[in-house]
Amino acid sequence: MTPFTKGWPVALWVVLLVGCAAHRPPPAAPAPLQEVERFARFEVGFTVPGITSAPDDVPVHARFVAPSGREMDVGGFPVAGGGFRVRFTPQEVGEYHYRVQAGAKEVASGRFLSRPSSRRGFVRRSTVSAHHLAWDDGTPFLPLGENRFNVYDPTWNQGQQSATEYIAGMAARGMNTLRVFIFTDCEREEPEPGPQPGCLEPRPGVFDPEVAAHYDAILDTAERHGLQVILTLFAVGFTPGETWKSWEDNPYSTARGGPAAMPDDFFDRPQLAERRLRYVLARFGASPALLAVDLLNEPEWDGNVGEATWMPWAVKLAQTWHAEDPYGHLVTVGSVGLHWNVDGDERPWYASRQDDLLQWHLYGKEFYEVHALAAELTRKVAETWGYDKPILLGEFGYGGDDRRTYDHTHVGIWVTTFCGAGVLAHSAPPFTEDSDVPMTPERGRHFRVLADYLARLPPGTPLLPQEAPPASPAGTRAWSMGRPGLHALWVMGAKQGYGEPVSDARVRVRLAPGEYRITWWNDVTGEVLSREQRLVSDPEVSLTVPPFVRHAAGVVEVVR
Repeated sequence: MTPFTKGWPVALWVVLLVGCAAHRPPPAAPAPLQEVERFARFEVGFTVPGITSAPDDVPVHARFVAPSGREMDVGGFPVAGGGFRVRFTPQEVGEYHYRVQAGAKEVASGRFLSRPSSRRGFVRRSTVSAHHLAWDDGTPFLPLGENRFNVYDPTWNQGQQSATEYIAGMAARGMNTLRVFIFTDCEREEPEPGPQPGCLEPRPGVFDPEVAAHYDAILDTAERHGLQVILTLFAVGFTPGETWKSWEDNPYSTARGGPAAMPDDFFDRPQLAERRLRYVLARFGASPALLAVDLLNEPEWDGNVGEATWMPWAVKLAQTWHAEDPYGHLVTVGSVGLHWNVDGDERPWYASRQDDLLQWHLYGKEFYEVHALAAELTRKVAETWGYDKPILLGEFGYGGDDRRTYDHTHVGIWVTTFCGAGVLAHSAPPFTEDSDVPMTPERGRHFRVLADYLARLPPGTPLLPQEAPPASPAGTRAWSMGRPGLHALWVMGAKQGYGEPVSDARVRVRLAPGEYRITWWNDVTGEVLSREQRLVSDPEVSLTVPPFVRHAAGVVEVVR
């Protein structure tokens, strides 16, 4: 106490202290929580001071704690220009906490708020039907789209479109699914030698950030337009001595400085593939537009890799993915299918709990004719239906498809849909008669009409394929899918006289008693052909199909 304050009354001290407090600045308000919508992406960027390892060798581990207390671990990845990034998508509403480590160092921590949104979430296996997929909000999802495997290369796209333009065009045509390859043959020989677009991993464990950015753009664009992407982890590059699918240009080949002398050496060591698997999960797994990781494309036709070789490899990688993926993405393999095998067949993989989406492909001159195509697609879906999984025709096409009618494409997508499977048509410049045909606007219109037809069906539980209803005249075939009170029908004219007008077709269906609305459409133009309401009392009803050419689509729905 100084001489100037000694003996001051207590009241004066109180006034003085209160006055000082009044002039003290208020405490800083806590920084507001960053907010993101549920099912939108949250990102953390950071640097790691003093690192001496190559960026791809720096282990990044992030743990997120959800409002429910659930803990989720995700990886991170280096970004172009330096630094690292972690991506995460909240699946709950509320406050999340996170910590990020790089090696033994904690490099970031914090919290954010996930707020409600109208986003549909991720696509998963349906909880109400073993053979279907659904969004997190319960809306059924049936794949319909393209195998446009190198969409990031404009020279292969119809009209030389960029990937973003092409995906926007797919959405405009009613498509909802795109299958894309991560190339494993890393050298392109034509039209000019150079790096292969789509080669994400030019050396084992080294990832090209510029190529990765192309895949980022594909997923971001797909999400904006409501498309789902199937990303094929290893595609094109297991055939020794072949230019297009060259094993010698595979980064894992000893010819390129890798660890495997032959493809079998690679598949015998699944741990070699885990770096790419984890990079794809860390960089792209947070995207709700990622429908599935497709581990391998057509091993039977790329390197003659036998089923006994690739299936154990696929099981091990699928186990790793399922154990580390917090989002529950599907796992599949794009094998050719049971009609073309090397060493055993795919049935053990189809039966494996690691296979979430049962996929096969269909090509060949035996199926160029549309009635043969329809019969084989129907048979193949039935052949794989008993595994109680969603089924995907991951590729089909015919380079000789009639450019006036695109009837091969048309029949393929309608039959497969009515058999209860998803379907992707192959699209590429016309290199081979067997498969390659571009997705012209005229071809794309067939997808638009099918998508519009499906969108007209009343919402509800997924439609299941039903026993083929009898149809006349002789040679006419009909397909049906439905649920109680709703039957969707597709009718195809007989092979004899196909392409000529049909005016006397009938289809017999079994209906419960009630009043029904019956509508028929031209399945090529979308035009309504006829509408009627009918009171049904008999268990089997004969429906008259209005005049059509080649095929027609109908809907029978209960009114009361």
